[in-house]
Amino acid sequence: MMRLRLLVIIFILTFLLNGCNKAEDNTYQLDYFEVIKVKVDNLHLDNSCKIFEEKRIDNGVSVFLYKDNENHQINGGISLKDKSYDLGEVSVDNTPDDLMGIEEVQVFGKKAVKIYGILGANYAQAFYLLVEENLEESILQESIIQIEGYTVEIDLDDDGKKEIVSTLGTIPETKIFTFKNGTIYGSDINKSIGAKSVLLQDNDKKLFQVYFESNKPEQYVYHEGSLLKK
Repeated sequence: MMRLRLLVIIFILTFLLNGCNKAEDNTYQLDYFEVIKVKVDNLHLDNSCKIFEEKRIDNGVSVFLYKDNENHQINGGISLKDKSYDLGEVSVDNTPDDLMGIEEVQVFGKKAVKIYGILGANYAQAFYLLVEENLEESILQESIIQIEGYTVEIDLDDDGKKEIVSTLGTIPETKIFTFKNGTIYGSDINKSIGAKSVLLQDNDKKLFQVYFESNKPEQYVYHEGSLLKK
C-alpha cells in the first residue's frame, strides 16, 4: 500500500512539473529585465581622430563614426550643442561597409538613430540613440542603449510601435527589447523558455524558430509578452 501511494505521488508531481514548464495552450511567458543605459564620456577630437561618416539630426544633433588612429578601432560619437561625446568602440578596423553604419529608424514609437558594427566573427552590436525633441546633455545619458548581436526593428505585436530583436552567436541566442511606462525592457528568450536555440526566422510573418531538442524546430509568434506556438 505504501509503495502504491508513493507511485501516485510521483505521478502527480511529474504531471504538475510538466504543466509548469509548458502551458496547455503552448504559451511561454517571457522574463524581462530593465535595460541599462550607456554612459557617454566627453570627447576631444584632435588630429588622431578622423571622422568618416556623419548623420545630422534635428535640433543641432549629429552622430558620427570616427577612426581612432592610436588604437586602430572605429568609435561612435555624438555632437550636441558644440560638445562631443564618445560612445566607445562600435566596430573593428576594416569592417565592410554593409556591416557598419548609421541609420535613422523608428523604435518604441520614437525616432532613433542606430549606430552599428561588428567586433568579431558572429559578434555584432548596435547603439540606439532615442532622439528627444529637446535633447539636452542631462537627457543624453538616459537616451542611449547598447545591444549585442545583429538587430532588427520590427512591430511584433502590431501596435504600430516597433520592438528590437537581436540575435547573437552561431547557436542563436535571441532577445526582444520593448518599451513600457517610460522604461526599456529586454527579454532573453532562450533563458526564459529553456530553449537551446531561438531565431527570428521570418520578419514578415514575425515567426520565431525555436529548438528545444536537436532537429525538432518549432514555430512561435510574440503575443502580449509571451511566445505562442503556431
